[in-house]
Amino acid sequence: MADLYEPDLGAAYYRSNDPVKNLNIRVKLERVTSSSIVPQQAEEKENQNVEMQNITDEVQKDEEERVFRWQEKVFCLREIELYGNDADCEGVMEKKYHKDVTEILEKGKPNNRLFSYVDHDKFSQSVESVQYLTTSANEKPSILTEKMANLRRRKVGGGKKETNRRNNAFRDVGFVPKINTVDYNPSEELRNRNHIMAAPMQVHYIMADLSRREEGSGTLAEEAVLCMIQIDANGVISMRPDFSKGKKPYVVENSVKGDVFEYTLEHSSKSMNAQDQDKEQKMYREVYSRHADFLQACVGEDFELPPLGVLRLLVYGEMECARDFEYDDLYLHFLVDLPKHWTADRSQQLSWVTQTCRTKVEGRDNVSYFSFPFNFELFYKDTSIREEDKEPLPHFPIIMVEVLSLDMWNRFRTEGYTYITIPTHPGAYKQNARCWRPIGKSAAAELRRFFIGGSPELEDITYTAIPSTFQGSHLSKYGFRTESTGTVTTKLNVILQSQAFMEKKANKKTLGNLLDNLGINAVQANIANVLDAFKKARIRMMQARESANRDLFHGATKTQELTT
Repeated sequence: MADLYEPDLGAAYYRSNDPVKNLNIRVKLERVTSSSIVPQQAEEKENQNVEMQNITDEVQKDEEERVFRWQEKVFCLREIELYGNDADCEGVMEKKYHKDVTEILEKGKPNNRLFSYVDHDKFSQSVESVQYLTTSANEKPSILTEKMANLRRRKVGGGKKETNRRNNAFRDVGFVPKINTVDYNPSEELRNRNHIMAAPMQVHYIMADLSRREEGSGTLAEEAVLCMIQIDANGVISMRPDFSKGKKPYVVENSVKGDVFEYTLEHSSKSMNAQDQDKEQKMYREVYSRHADFLQACVGEDFELPPLGVLRLLVYGEMECARDFEYDDLYLHFLVDLPKHWTADRSQQLSWVTQTCRTKVEGRDNVSYFSFPFNFELFYKDTSIREEDKEPLPHFPIIMVEVLSLDMWNRFRTEGYTYITIPTHPGAYKQNARCWRPIGKSAAAELRRFFIGGSPELEDITYTAIPSTFQGSHLSKYGFRTESTGTVTTKLNVILQSQAFMEKKANKKTLGNLLDNLGINAVQANIANVLDAFKKARIRMMQARESANRDLFHGATKTQELTT
């Protein structure tokens, strides 16, 4: 059994820019006797030396070698007998095979063991659906295997000509077939037919007929797969098993008669000479150069820039999830609130509503995943004419979020409010915004919310942060009764663009300096100045306190000495 063991029978993957039609594989198949496979003891070999010599002389050497081209059809003896009868051939491909077999028989009946199945053969379409782990006849496919067996990694249908033929037939009859977009009760056959993967590929099987030649043509059970070659639309070639590359030959056994064969796989494609390789590289360089010129013509040489003194803000975000809210069937309504001096195009959408999502339990949290993408583009420019009218503390836009629920009884409830401030620096951010909701002054509001739906709402959603009607200098929300609810998770990707950034490398300015020039970081700068002044004042106060304590201590010491 040790000699029959082959450690490397897995698939190998290759990628080539050359046409796959140039692929050639040399296969050498040799029949071996049981005496050369099963190890014998030394004494038994000496005693039976004469007998083994006689057996070896009687056994005729059975080996075959052939070079297979990509998608080359080679018939076995069983197929020659099958396609030799015109009455058994019905389809177009079977008619073609009958013609090919007839031409072969005119030259003489072959006696080859090696043959092949190409992409359009029935064997290729049936074998690729189910892959068993062992060769045991007792192996049963699992439920997943049965479901995956209906997947076809190939294009299905008659192609463009077949589609045109069907359309012309429908046009001649005078009606258009009705197609239901959604089938709420699909049959098993419909599910199996529609489970198609849109990744076209081609396969090629190199086979061997392991039957005994003195018994005539073999059966389907005596055929064995020596090698499977598969190529997808991306040019990736999968080969199972890999080329021998000087390793020990692969072993295959006739499961019916028990005969054992060894075979090797060698790459025999014609190699290119140096002149052809130079021509190919020159052609690739020319193609890539033309493609680069085409892209340059499409994109252009001038990079689009905002006007001078204008900051462009691009935000690509995602409302990821909401968690820990009281009721189920949540959805979000959110909008972008533009502060002073911020503008957007008329076609720019600034308000969105997500789909309704039921919650799922994760640990101790009830989570609703929306994965709702959104994006917007805004422009900032201080258009104040007078210096005193310019805003000393410009603000970035704010995303106002309202969490709502609508159950199967059409009971509508407000679950919470929150806001998300757009970061002032470019980058990727993930923010968790805590939510709250207003509550009534009596228990009647909560009872109405529970039984018939409805709850206190904000007339102006900007009251979530700073109301749009606020004109004072100190905002107070004292007396407004709220209740903490859940959390909304948001992902933001922020991009800033301005002509002022082009001077960053020349003037060695940081992003913060450039934003200060545009009046963006005034808030952060003022806060930092206040904190620095507070730290300096605190240090001076501590120094003064220590000095006063020293003076008081020295004064008390001198008074004690005078008293003494």
